[in-house]
Amino acid sequence: MTFVPNAQQVLLIRPPDPLQKAALLSHTQPMNLAALAAFLREAGFTVAICDYEGTPYHPSHLHGLLQQLQPAVVGISCTTPTISNGGRVAAEIKAFAPEILTVVGGPHPSALPEQTLREFAGFDCLVFGEGEMTLLELCRGDNFSDILGLVWRDGKKIVINPPRPLLADLDLLPFPARDLLTELPRAGHSSRGFGNKLRSTELYTSRGCPFACSFCAIQATFGRSVRLRSPASIAAELEEIARMAPVEHLVIADDTFTLDPQRATEISGIIGRSGITSWNCDTRVSSVTPELLRTMRQNGCTKVAFGVESGSQRILDKIGKKIQVEQVAQAVAWAKEAGLQHIEGNFIIGADPAESAEDLDLTRRMILALPWTFVSVAVIVPYPGTPVYQQMRNAGQIDTAASWNDFVMFGRIPRWRTNHFSAEELLIQQKRLTREFYLRPSYIARQLLSIRSIGEAGYWFSAGISYLRWYLSGRI
Repeated sequence: MTFVPNAQQVLLIRPPDPLQKAALLSHTQPMNLAALAAFLREAGFTVAICDYEGTPYHPSHLHGLLQQLQPAVVGISCTTPTISNGGRVAAEIKAFAPEILTVVGGPHPSALPEQTLREFAGFDCLVFGEGEMTLLELCRGDNFSDILGLVWRDGKKIVINPPRPLLADLDLLPFPARDLLTELPRAGHSSRGFGNKLRSTELYTSRGCPFACSFCAIQATFGRSVRLRSPASIAAELEEIARMAPVEHLVIADDTFTLDPQRATEISGIIGRSGITSWNCDTRVSSVTPELLRTMRQNGCTKVAFGVESGSQRILDKIGKKIQVEQVAQAVAWAKEAGLQHIEGNFIIGADPAESAEDLDLTRRMILALPWTFVSVAVIVPYPGTPVYQQMRNAGQIDTAASWNDFVMFGRIPRWRTNHFSAEELLIQQKRLTREFYLRPSYIARQLLSIRSIGEAGYWFSAGISYLRWYLSGRI
């Protein structure tokens, strides 16, 4: 068997997730890979995407793909929970065809660039920060020492090049190569309340977040910057989506869609005129108004998720959330009055290691007092690149034997503790809060009465079974 790499062929891979079969969790498309693919294709490269979150991973499948495509470069995008599997994929590639250049990028490599290359020998080099230009220059064969945002091996030495400035104008980027995603299998849901049997896609109208919440890993890639695409660019992308394959649901994947309420109002109108009748977004309770929420609903928004994290003002202040407890109830009431079908609240147990039982009880009261459709109650995960990671590491609260596969929010006993809770107690509190919310007779009755179709009934039945499986066994 001969392997002759095609200098113009690039393969982009999302490695297996430790919880990829978990129906409780969101499973979105690898839109970051589609964005990279579009950028490379515009420069003349041929690109393929393999998503091992949806496709079961096996070395024989990978070997067949490599033999079929003959790529010269393989890029692997990794978060903290997937970095070990990404390293395994890279090692398999190097064993099969050592001449292939293996590149890793994503939040985890951006947070720990030198450590990542030392830990995983299968990666030849690493892209940190925003990846488009750095990956393009790699694929072009530019001299490694001249490529900004690159970490590479020089014999046994690891060289870290200067960082690459973030792209100033996102409108200059081509739209993601969604045609490369159409045949990729998907599981679970794209967002709670919307199963992946719906034809859906994700849309980014911005990159980054100006806030610096102590637990958020986005800082490792984008710092505290935020860059907004123009409404005209978004309208053009929606037109392209409509031409390719009309979607039944759109996920606005921004960290905070409503940062600029006037812009969010304009984009809502663009979505409404596009023919898309169902969409959702994530946002902050401090960034919405009654008028904006009504406009969003009138233009097809069916769900909004608020990042709340805690019901304790003390903890909100400590984590740098920059919201007030009173704003949470106000924003939820406005969303309810606007007629949104789903309102979700996202909370974190141990968002700050100093969280006490009294703080947690305030979170419990907030969860039970407001008319949420969904709540997500995660246990803190101290992701590398975040202030809370350094804080907990310095305090000796992270088990030194923890593997990167353990850095997940659900489904495993944490390998860390906080000031007042052991790992087991964190999990007990997570189950208690979700049980008290989801297993209330009034909540169950309300959701049953809200079902409008067989598809919705199937979604809720599947979600209910998945929740009970997790609650009883700890596995998802």
